Amino acid sequence: MATEEHQRLANIVKNCHENLRQLTKLYGAERAWKEHTAPHNAEKLAEYADAMQQLAGIWESNASKTELQARSRIKWAIDYIIKYFYTEGIYLQKRQREQRLLASYNELADSECAYMDEPPDSVRVLDVGSCFNPFGNTPHLEVTAIDLCPAPGAHVFQGDFLTVSVDASLKQPEIVDQTVKSLPAGYYHCVIFSLLLEYIPSAEQRLVCCQKAYELLGPEGILVIITPDSQHVGKNASIMKNWRFALAKLGLLRVRFEKLPHITCMVFRRAISQHLSQHWASVHREEGICETIRIPQDDH
Repeated sequence: MATEEHQRLANIVKNCHENLRQLTKLYGAERAWKEHTAPHNAEKLAEYADAMQQLAGIWESNASKTELQARSRIKWAIDYIIKYFYTEGIYLQKRQREQRLLASYNELADSECAYMDEPPDSVRVLDVGSCFNPFGNTPHLEVTAIDLCPAPGAHVFQGDFLTVSVDASLKQPEIVDQTVKSLPAGYYHCVIFSLLLEYIPSAEQRLVCCQKAYELLGPEGILVIITPDSQHVGKNASIMKNWRFALAKLGLLRVRFEKLPHITCMVFRRAISQHLSQHWASVHREEGICETIRIPQDDH
């Protein structure tokens, strides 16, 4: 059972999300986001950041006291990243699968492919909506952590991912006075959206975030998405199918899906050929599936 303090913190987070949804209904998503991120709302954003940091500490503590199935979202992400690039070489397994798929699609025989040369010495990670940089001290990870309003004392750069530009000419992130101005295309091995997409007010803006992630990833890089979900595994199946289809159209194929008690954890990989992932999406499209990133709250 949640303590009184836990409930207070959770209410701060819920109220922030609800206020943003209400602004979106009144003004539309673009104007609502500008209003939400405006300087006059800085105090509310700081309160949200502090609440999220404290809640994360509670969640990690609770996860460590319960069964493995309830392990923390942070540990889940780290475990998969290390397995993907190093201990299990999952990227090679997925590469071979995609090569077989390409061979089976005759019309894609001449598709240009891009591969990762070899496992990197350190995995360049972009943690979006990081708040307090939970992945920062992990061995083998070189983390760029950004957030609208970083928690006090955290090694996190300020930045609005929706408005930060992606620049193919950059060799490293452009950061001025602890604020991210631009990010280098194809630079990162991994992008993490942990509890991020449900914060974004519209399906269209969420798709923009995923498109940016694709552009920022190098060949065979991965996008890790963790989203809150306390329902049974089939409750939001149609939404998850939409996500899988929409991201495949961008060039990202899903390689991992795991439903934990209060979250759903997914990994999408930048396919060796964008034509391959788009063709896969067309072949597997079902009635009612569309290119959108909707969340359950959109219907409320």
